[in-house]
Amino acid sequence: MGLDRKCFEYSVADSKLFDKLPVKNCFSIENEAHPTACIWYPKVKQDIKEDLLLTVNDDYKLKLWNPKTSNSRRTCLGPTYGGDIKSLKLLKIPTGNGLSELDNFDNYLIYSTGKKVVGLIKLPLDGNPHKTMGLVAHPNEVTDICASADGKYIFTCGGDDLSVNMWNVDVTPINEEIQMYGGDTVEPFINLIEGGREGQTYQDMNDFFVYAMIRSMKEDTTSTRRL
Repeated sequence: MGLDRKCFEYSVADSKLFDKLPVKNCFSIENEAHPTACIWYPKVKQDIKEDLLLTVNDDYKLKLWNPKTSNSRRTCLGPTYGGDIKSLKLLKIPTGNGLSELDNFDNYLIYSTGKKVVGLIKLPLDGNPHKTMGLVAHPNEVTDICASADGKYIFTCGGDDLSVNMWNVDVTPINEEIQMYGGDTVEPFINLIEGGREGQTYQDMNDFFVYAMIRSMKEDTTSTRRL
């Protein structure tokens, strides 16, 4: 994946020592923004089950792609603090209360921006702003990140500061904030609209929807309406 806004799949098995890598597949993933990172999207419980690629761009958008069909499956808002995401890694937090392998873990993404910030994103992706957090981890550049196998620690590597930091992982504040601000309902997204539920934008959306329902059953009908 590169700044030309294209995603390439190469056939390493068919490659030769003194020749370029043969291209197996190629498709465009952006029209205006530039992609900055990608990772295989984990098969999250109660979410999409197909093999998907997750990409991030410099407009703070997270996108899911089916690389076999070159189709977009989902687009949502990512973290907007600390600049665009430069690196993504999977973080699995064991729960030990599931019946299947997928249910034994809570899945998160750890990310780092070009400067200073590292953070967490709880999966599945839906654009809920309360499912993300970020903190200043280094005084300037963050060159790489990784997580321990048990999901308890995150390691961040700085640039000019010549330091490696080890962070303890506690996802309790994220889960508490999700429940505090609406859980899996539509409330977190309504609050993103200017003025919230009581604002003019929300009222206009509601009026347009009701009017569309009225028009679908003809405006001049005298029969009882069921909206």
